[in-house]
Formats: sequence, C-alpha cells, structure tokens
Amino acid sequence: MALTTLEDRRNARAPLRVLTLDDTALRWRDASSDPDGIADHLIALDEVRQVRLSVEMAGQASQVVCRVTAGNGDTVAFGSMRCAGMGQWDANARDFQAFLGALHAALEGRSDRVDYIEGSSVRFLVLMTALGGLLTVLAGAAFAKLFLVDENAIGLVLIPAIALGVWMMRLFWPRAPKHYDPETYSRPSDPETPSPV
Repeated sequence: MALTTLEDRRNARAPLRVLTLDDTALRWRDASSDPDGIADHLIALDEVRQVRLSVEMAGQASQVVCRVTAGNGDTVAFGSMRCAGMGQWDANARDFQAFLGALHAALEGRSDRVDYIEGSSVRFLVLMTALGGLLTVLAGAAFAKLFLVDENAIGLVLIPAIALGVWMMRLFWPRAPKHYDPETYSRPSDPETPSPV
C-alpha cells in the first residue's frame, strides 16, 4: 500500500496533526513541533481493536469523526472538518474519505479482531443525558417556585428550558453500540454512487 497522509486539527487549541498510514501502522505527529516529519506516535495495525465513526459538531456545522483505538487504550481521532481557528472550520471531506477508505482497506485482513462501531460512546451519551436531566430538574424547580408557589408569571419563561432538558435526555439516551460493515468504506466508491461519508 502506498503511504497515505491526512492533515487534521481537532480544535482551536490543538496543533495541526499529520497522520500517515502504511502497511504496518497508523502514525501521527504535530506538524508545528516536528518540522523534520518524524512521527512520534503510532498504533500498529495489528494492535487496532476499535474503529468508531460518530457525528460531532464543528462550529455550526457537523462532521464525521473517526476514532481508532488500540488494545492498550491509545486513541487517535481525525475528522472530515479541520479547525482553522476559533469557530472556523475548513471542509476536509475528500481527504478524510480517502484516508478512511485506506484505513479500512489496511485493516481488512484483521477484521476479526477489530470492532467497527457507529455512534457516540456510552460515556458521552450518559454525560449528555445527565446534563439534560440536571437542566430539566433545575428549570422545573425554578418554574415551580416562581410560577406555582410565588404565583409570578415570569416563571413561564422557564418552560423552554424544561423542554430543552427533556429533549436532550431523549436525544442522548444511552443505547447499545451499532456495528457497521467495514467493506462499506474499504471498497473503492463508484463515481455514480453517493459516498457513505
């Protein structure tokens, strides 16, 4: 397999990261601190145990993020959008799709050891559900105090906060991970068929 590279920046505080993929490993380095181009982090392809695809926020838009995790817990993430500054994101979908396809193709012979999962982690879902629950309880208590006890109509402005909390709990309610077929990404895409990413 030819060497494949991708430049990614997860957020405004993170440095630009250069990821490379070859026959043996997924490597990454910080472009700003390593001008010589020597990768200082790697996950051997034989050590990959999970590939997780999820949709996350990128400013006001959303992006697909891939997280590759090794058996020892080392994780690297890269996405279809690259942060260009505070609140600014550049589309990187074409390079992301090519890199994602190369990664799935490189892992093809190792699929029996790799868990291919779609969606956010259970820990993230539990956290967001708890935040929604906290918002609902606090807004509900303030509404009850202001509107029902004090009989102050200003309490009505808390109804949207209660609704938002309930909506967050429903949206992020923890669910079992969903597995996907890695061949969806390892096969070269037909130009007439829309890409899955």
